[in-house]
Amino acid sequence: MDAISKITEKKARVAVVLAGCGAKDGSEITEAVSLLIALSRKGIPFDCFAPDRKTSHVVDHLTGKENAQESRNQLHEAARIARGQIRPLSQLSVNEYEGVALSGGFGVAKNLCNFAFSGLDASLEPDVKNTLMPFLELKKPLAAMCIAPVVLALLCREAKLRGAELTLGDGSAVNAVTAIESWGAKHIPKKRNEACVDSVNMLVSSPAYMFDDATPADIFDSATVLVSGLQTLMERSAGGR
Repeated sequence: MDAISKITEKKARVAVVLAGCGAKDGSEITEAVSLLIALSRKGIPFDCFAPDRKTSHVVDHLTGKENAQESRNQLHEAARIARGQIRPLSQLSVNEYEGVALSGGFGVAKNLCNFAFSGLDASLEPDVKNTLMPFLELKKPLAAMCIAPVVLALLCREAKLRGAELTLGDGSAVNAVTAIESWGAKHIPKKRNEACVDSVNMLVSSPAYMFDDATPADIFDSATVLVSGLQTLMERSAGGR
């Protein structure tokens, strides 16, 4: 039986990890929805997850200002994107999924890790590290859009894995590129409709809104190439088991 048949027989599922709702303090909505559509178009079943804890802060997306008086929960906010079909990150088991995908948004850099606040000294939130590390160790594919590759870079640093190939676009996001390379990853410049596929470490990444002038169509293209890369790695992973 070939790898594709194994994937189909097992009805392999992907876990989509969200970090709230909204580009400035949660998951970027266009990226998240594009990711879900791209998975659906490929016929890849998925479930959504998010941490059941507060966002780092709340940002008014009209004014761009922080609202210090307001508090929001990542899981409850992400449920807006997932139409209520979502579970706490603590329920995500490596035994039930063949891969993980993360959309971008500043919430990834604020809620799943603290890169937005700590830069080079960033670290993963413990629940994120504990949930994703088994996928990396078992070489089950991990996919990330936009700024989310910083999560994968931090995960690789924690695993003492060097040389993982990731993209944050054309390299113009200098601080982020510098950070992931300082943690041991290798940045591979990519265009907005290209994905970086690291078949050795089973990682795939695409730029999405790392290009500030990207259109919604560009974002969907970025999600599509990400999912294509993820599917290829999932088939390879299944073929090796």
